Amino acid sequence: MMRCQPLLFGLCLCFAHISGSQNANTPVATPEEVYFAEQFDANALDRNWVLSKAVKDEQLKLLKYNGEWVVEEPSEPRFLGNRGLVLKSPGRHHAISAYLRKVYHFKDKPLCLQYEVFFQKLVDCGGAYIKLLSHSDDLRLSQFSDATPYTIMFGPDKCGSAHKIHFILSRRNPITGTYEEKHARQPEVDLSDYFIDQRPHLYTLNVYPDNTFEIFIDLTLINKGSLLEDMDTPHETQEPHAALVDGVQTSDLKLEHERSDGVVSSHERSSRPALSNPESQPSTNPNDKDSREQPFTMSPVAAVGFELWTLTGDVMFDNIFLCDSLEVARRWTEDTWSKRKPGMIEKLLMATVKRPWLWGVYVFTVGLPIILFISFMWPNKRFGPPDQNYYYKKTDEPQTDRRQDMEEHVTHYDGVNQTRVEAKSRAVKRVPRSSEVTS
Repeated sequence: MMRCQPLLFGLCLCFAHISGSQNANTPVATPEEVYFAEQFDANALDRNWVLSKAVKDEQLKLLKYNGEWVVEEPSEPRFLGNRGLVLKSPGRHHAISAYLRKVYHFKDKPLCLQYEVFFQKLVDCGGAYIKLLSHSDDLRLSQFSDATPYTIMFGPDKCGSAHKIHFILSRRNPITGTYEEKHARQPEVDLSDYFIDQRPHLYTLNVYPDNTFEIFIDLTLINKGSLLEDMDTPHETQEPHAALVDGVQTSDLKLEHERSDGVVSSHERSSRPALSNPESQPSTNPNDKDSREQPFTMSPVAAVGFELWTLTGDVMFDNIFLCDSLEVARRWTEDTWSKRKPGMIEKLLMATVKRPWLWGVYVFTVGLPIILFISFMWPNKRFGPPDQNYYYKKTDEPQTDRRQDMEEHVTHYDGVNQTRVEAKSRAVKRVPRSSEVTS
């Protein structure tokens, strides 16, 4: 059984490559009503994408984000033919962003955000989340950094043994002027496969005007809840020495930063006001209370961006899409992700990686019906040409000799009898008669 696994996997990957390559490089028209759509079909970065020039030392003019971004095809042969935005430099900070086609305002329509993430290498520690940058007159993409205000942060993140998918709301408190972050509770499902199976995955976030949200991975619902009841403020339960930065504990990352560049980077938002809990602040304005009770009315969004630090390179992003219509998002998904998603056979075979006992189930459920079918369709015959001796099934009942065998049997004995008669006749001729002897 174990010897058959590489062969089955090889066949599976060949089929995936053949079927995927037929549609992977087919451009999809961008709907007019969308706010953002990016397929990375060009061979180089589009002019709309801006690399961050933010510095971490004004005097030395050292760039804070020195990680490399490229547009290229995956390194895995089975996914060739489809380009994406690739984070290349492990252990470095990366930041890149692009303006929306028009500013998104939270009104009476849902926010539909989705994009694909492909961890081409096993993830050690790092995130692949996307930020929706808040609209303001001060927004400059060339200075995009961890201090740039954002409205929503969403996507996968792994550090150590923790596999997470973040959904974070960031809102400015109208009373104090400070920002607060609300984190969706983590789903009660195992997310590790999405980080280790080395396949592209589609991450989708839908936020509705009734203050509810849904999170999907590969079109499968993994989390949903209320913006009012299922979002927590992280600093309320966080220890002072382990502050959350973009959903990741700095205490967990400190050692990794030291290993990566020899310098400990706190990754703190020094230029951003400290987080605070608006519920603890008194308010005399009734409009402030209404604002807190309607979290869907968040800051408008003007751009999308990736601001990441990771120990793992070659992280690919593709098919970034933002709109306010579930139907438009569905059509986009059908034209992009659905044409390249793995088939049922490939999913069944990939499931055996973590569950080898499934091979026995597959052999039993597939092989047994085939044997039974053959037994019922040909109960008295064996495989093989009908003119061979093993064509008839061996049974305890005697088989009638074939006519050919009978003819051969008769001819054989007739020839023997004829030979014996001729030999006797010759012997008689050689014996002398008695009269001849006496004379």
